[in-house]
Amino acid sequence: MKRDWLLPEPVEVPTALREAVGGHPLVARLLAQRGLVDVAQARAYLDPSQYTPASPFALEGMEVARRLLQAALTEGAHVRIWGDFDADGQTSTAVLYEALTALGARVDYRLPRRDEGHGLHPRAIEEALRDGVALLITCDTGIGEAEVVEQGVASGLTIIITDHHDLPPRLPPAQAVIDPNMLPANHPLRELSGVGVAYMVARALLEGTAHASRLEEMLDLVALGLVADVAKQVNDVRYLIQRGLEALRHTRRPGLEALVRAAGLDLAHLSEQDISFQLGPRLNAAGRLADSEMALRLFLTRDVDEAQRLAEWLEALNRDRQARTEAIVAEIQERLKRDPELARKPVIILDGEGWEIGVLGLIATDLARRYDRPAILIAHRQGEPSVASARSVEGIDIHEAILSQREYLVREGGHPMAAGFSIERENIPAFKRGLWDWVSRQAPPRAIPALPIDAEVPWEEISLTLAHELARLAPFGAGNSCPTLVTSGGTLIRIEDVSRERATPHRRLFLDDDSGHPLRFIWFNAGEMPEIGERLDVAFNLSITYWQGEERLQLELVDWQPTARKVKEALSQLLASREVVDWRLAQETERPLLAQLRAHYGESLLIWAEALPDLIEQAYSRYELAGRRAPILAILTPPPGPEELRWVLAEVQPQRLYLLPPRELDESGPTEFLQKVAGMLRVALNQHDGYLDTLRMASRIGARQAAVVAALRGLEALDKASLRYENGRLRAYWPSEAPPAPETLSEEGDETQVRKQLAQEQAREALLYLLRETRSYRRAYKTLPLAALLATEK
Repeated sequence: MKRDWLLPEPVEVPTALREAVGGHPLVARLLAQRGLVDVAQARAYLDPSQYTPASPFALEGMEVARRLLQAALTEGAHVRIWGDFDADGQTSTAVLYEALTALGARVDYRLPRRDEGHGLHPRAIEEALRDGVALLITCDTGIGEAEVVEQGVASGLTIIITDHHDLPPRLPPAQAVIDPNMLPANHPLRELSGVGVAYMVARALLEGTAHASRLEEMLDLVALGLVADVAKQVNDVRYLIQRGLEALRHTRRPGLEALVRAAGLDLAHLSEQDISFQLGPRLNAAGRLADSEMALRLFLTRDVDEAQRLAEWLEALNRDRQARTEAIVAEIQERLKRDPELARKPVIILDGEGWEIGVLGLIATDLARRYDRPAILIAHRQGEPSVASARSVEGIDIHEAILSQREYLVREGGHPMAAGFSIERENIPAFKRGLWDWVSRQAPPRAIPALPIDAEVPWEEISLTLAHELARLAPFGAGNSCPTLVTSGGTLIRIEDVSRERATPHRRLFLDDDSGHPLRFIWFNAGEMPEIGERLDVAFNLSITYWQGEERLQLELVDWQPTARKVKEALSQLLASREVVDWRLAQETERPLLAQLRAHYGESLLIWAEALPDLIEQAYSRYELAGRRAPILAILTPPPGPEELRWVLAEVQPQRLYLLPPRELDESGPTEFLQKVAGMLRVALNQHDGYLDTLRMASRIGARQAAVVAALRGLEALDKASLRYENGRLRAYWPSEAPPAPETLSEEGDETQVRKQLAQEQAREALLYLLRETRSYRRAYKTLPLAALLATEK
């Protein structure tokens, strides 16, 4: 889906703002573009210590709720917190629980299971009465449960509702109702999620008491819940996330420390993106697939061993969630491929048997983003109503759309961007027709949305320094998007899958400008690809990631367009202190050129050539060039990839490089390639005690080492050999003679066969990918600009 790019309108940046903000001038310009031209406002936006948060008592019902809770504390009454099973509900419950226990309350909590659904159920009232509960307080739920609340109040319960979801036509008749949607649209507290409302209750209870310091300790949970629930990051929400992220980076909760470790993240540099894409999904997995109270225990425990066990359990559960998600996504993609009209409806509506209810929201979110229209996924349940998850796009209130068909629904709830409902299976066709008709009438046909661009930046300015400057505008998310930047004139060097083990929809793109300054972009859920060697203008987000304490620049590609500029290539250039003579497009054949070079340079010349049927004087493979220095290097056969080219140049270190007209090579398909590697494997088994030198093997057939390794793994999965690493060397055994693999678990025959099949498929996917990559690179090799071809990756 190609989009127009909407460049920003010129904006005047007041001198006072520029001086107050300091640093890179782009920061002040972006603030002005976002309407923050007042110096005091800008300072409060950048620095939470300059922001004045709103009073919790601005929320209607807060004063009544405080009095009711204090009365329960004084009387020693049994208080129960009723939460929800997503990350927002989990953190909300933990915040209220810690606030009440700090004050000595007799309090417990209950989170519904996924199969019970969201909301306050009649069973919750029955359980509370049976257990002697006097006061029931909800968090992140309850606003739409008027009948259940009425039943509870009539039975003698005191009920406080704290929620943030859309207000229903009839509010529940609880003794206190707190929901930020009751505030004016521009109020600083209006965008609070469930945990934000719970934190306001905690403030109302703890501020001015001896336990006020506990509020600081809860901010880590507040940030987790707000970001995971995609709360709009404005006013108090932004302030709480800013302070909460800092608290999270210094958390003393063993559970959060263990969760961050299990996710492979750097606690000291944790970001809102880490919550959105790593921690949030792990916490939500508990509610989606198992018991969300386990996540709650992770927050509350002070036992390091228990924290580790719970984090490992969540990690395993998250892997299960990913597997189930992938299975449903594959089914949906196949259905959309068979019937493309399904994706052209005003709302994508799909239903399926055996779908895991807990992952439907994630998949619907991706569908809505990918097709730029609302998506509803419906899971059928045996003997019960079907359950649906809906996600929307800007401009279409999916909750209102669903409410327009309430006659077909058993139950519903949600807000403009996300909703859920249950429905009897026989009503689904009528529901679809009615919903499509309503959305068609209410929302105009969606044009392809333009991509708003925040700023153009020169290629050479893209750096960690600029990333640090832009990070001052963080945290990013709904209501405060990461700046989308544009840079021009990069040449695409190569494209690769982010994973070498399995196929993914994500790609890395390597680009270079004319000065030999390479940049690597990552493109999640990549779309239409440009051609290798094409000059591009790139729209991207700039950020910093951390790996083992090391800062790394991350460029996330958003979109690309072909550049309009012309490229001029000189025949001979000085690149990286090395003279390069480019004969790739010369009309002469290689022989007279090689003869000329030999006559001129004699033994100072080395020629790099691989996989040729004829012998070339002074020609060497990669294996033979290892450690061999020479002032002159000529390249005859196109390298299998850019890494191999860089490796040879680093080994030979030539002062002058000649790029000869590339000799065409026979490109093997996967079957022929496997046969070649199998032949070399047999030689190793019969003549070299099974020891394998993958560099030598790759050099013989003009391939990448990784492709040879993938082929060997495929042959191993086919029981042609068993591979082991011994003393740093790869060794093959005949399957009947192989020593047992270390830490091998005994498996049933069927399980072993499944694992072998999986290994075969993974090896084949990796091999196909690597062979395709080599073919693409060799096709582009002849015409790539020199700066791009000889870029030194950083």
